[in-house]
Amino acid sequence: MSEEQYEKTKDTVLSHIQALFDELEQDMAMSHQEKYTLLEDAFESASDEDELKVAFERWYADHADDLRLDYEANELWDQAMGGGIDYDEYNAEKDDLENFVDEEEPKEESVGLA
Repeated sequence: MSEEQYEKTKDTVLSHIQALFDELEQDMAMSHQEKYTLLEDAFESASDEDELKVAFERWYADHADDLRLDYEANELWDQAMGGGIDYDEYNAEKDDLENFVDEEEPKEESVGLA
């Protein structure tokens, strides 16, 4: 393969994948906005804070799998009510816990008597 053909092939594949990613990002953004709008609509029918929480929990149950939020409904509610959440720190802590490997002390091998 000539250098020119190599560069053309590389650029063609990279351009195609970039366009695919751009389309996926646009679809994801539209999906997230739709989910957000559904939450707003669910809140419109609530008349007090308890009903807001119930509406939120229903919305979460319906959409959590699609959104892959990595939070439970109660965690999100509590974080929202507490304000000032550092999501980057939360995700870093979660990653640390997931990556933690319990180092076991080497076990002594038992030697059988012959």
